[in-house]
Amino acid sequence: MISLYPRHYLDISTRDLILSASGANAASDARHEIESAEKDIGSDALVTLSVRSAWDLALTALDFPAGSEVIMSAVTIPDMQRIAEAHGLVVIPVDLDPDTMAPRLDLYERAFSERTCVVMLAHLLGGSFDVTEYASIADLHGVPLIEDRAQAFIGPHDWGSRRALISLYSFGSIKTCTALGTAVTIVRDANLRDRMQEIQSRWAFQDPSTFARKAAKYLAVQGFRSPQFYAAIANVAARGDCGLDGFISRTVKGFRAASTESLLALLRQRPSGPQVALLRKRLDSFDGKRLFARAERGELLMRELSLVCESLGNDQPRRTHWLLAIAVRDPRGLIARLRAAGFDATQGATTIGALDAPPDRKAFDPVEIRSAMSNAVFLPAYPEMPAHAAATMLNVIFAFTVLRSSLRQTVAAA
Repeated sequence: MISLYPRHYLDISTRDLILSASGANAASDARHEIESAEKDIGSDALVTLSVRSAWDLALTALDFPAGSEVIMSAVTIPDMQRIAEAHGLVVIPVDLDPDTMAPRLDLYERAFSERTCVVMLAHLLGGSFDVTEYASIADLHGVPLIEDRAQAFIGPHDWGSRRALISLYSFGSIKTCTALGTAVTIVRDANLRDRMQEIQSRWAFQDPSTFARKAAKYLAVQGFRSPQFYAAIANVAARGDCGLDGFISRTVKGFRAASTESLLALLRQRPSGPQVALLRKRLDSFDGKRLFARAERGELLMRELSLVCESLGNDQPRRTHWLLAIAVRDPRGLIARLRAAGFDATQGATTIGALDAPPDRKAFDPVEIRSAMSNAVFLPAYPEMPAHAAATMLNVIFAFTVLRSSLRQTVAAA
């Protein structure tokens, strides 16, 4: 292939990457930067290395008895389940409605038991849903609700639902308004926030050189913005043992850990001064123009694609299209066709997947969303893709789906 539009487009300027990689803010004092960021955001804010770190902090501070159950959205980052299990907890997944990407209320209500200790709901694909009804049900059981908004940041004017005890926001490498890591956690209970802060105060600060190396890596990744350069990289990566998908997953994965113990060791650090300085800069300069353009591009593509296929989150109430996924009968065939035409579509999201129910709670196995995701194709849908390229991508999908439909009708008639 001569050119290939990448699946992700980093939401950060090359200048910010150069400054971070060069160690321009290496002298930034981490304590000062964190305290300043938290003050700017609000009195209930806590800045951590990652959402995973904040989840671990929350569970440590809440200190639930071993064997307690956590109700979780059936699709999330697998590490979130690993962390819960490391605290001796049992994860009960709640299947999602593929049209809204929200947990099904009927299954959610049935998931509660006398062992339920907390609810963790994830907002997915760049959209969000109203958690009010979920929180009201949790309140009836005396259980706190935490929301994972890692994929749903829309600006520093909105820090989540007041009905959630905790709201988690990620500024990881491929997220909206990326700071190449860090997370903002809104904790709406002062005593709990103080406990979490006290626990985190015992963690060492990450070495600034680690952040500089990460910024240097993503400065190189910034070259992927060029379809010609990305095609050259993809041609080489596709011949590797893990293929192109494995290469991309390794490139953007934030925490590489072979065991839960090593994962926790990586998470239990505080971010360095330069990294928090970048977070503060990104939040201070956020204007929402790119986010609006991304949402507009996603809505246009979703509207056109509705003529030939369904999209995950088709009825999602608030969406900004951090990811855009369509459901088709032959996802591998469509991916091959799109890549041949110059578009790096993929069958799996980079980091999220469907959880498995515990052996004794198989009734909660998320069969509906797992089936939907098995037929999903994630498309490049960022606003920087030229309109003519987006139109070409639509034409490829239209031609593929119409041809498959015609073949099925011919076979049926025969």
